[in-house]
Amino acid sequence: MGHMADPVPAGSDVTSGTYKCTECGYELKVGSTKHLPPCPECSNGSWETLSGGDSAKDPYP
Repeated sequence: MGHMADPVPAGSDVTSGTYKCTECGYELKVGSTKHLPPCPECSNGSWETLSGGDSAKDPYP
C-alpha cells in the first residue's frame, strides 16, 4: 500500500477520518473513500491528515 500525499490534495479518495485545511485550519470529518472537497471556509485544496487510515499516526491503518 502506497503513502498518501501530505498534504492530501482535494479530490483524493481517503479513508474515514479528520482532515485539517493547511491554509485556515478548518477541520473536516469524512467517511471512507469520500472525495475530499476544497475547504468550505477558504477554498484551499490541501488537507493535513489528523486521523484516518492515511495518517502515519493512526493506530488502525
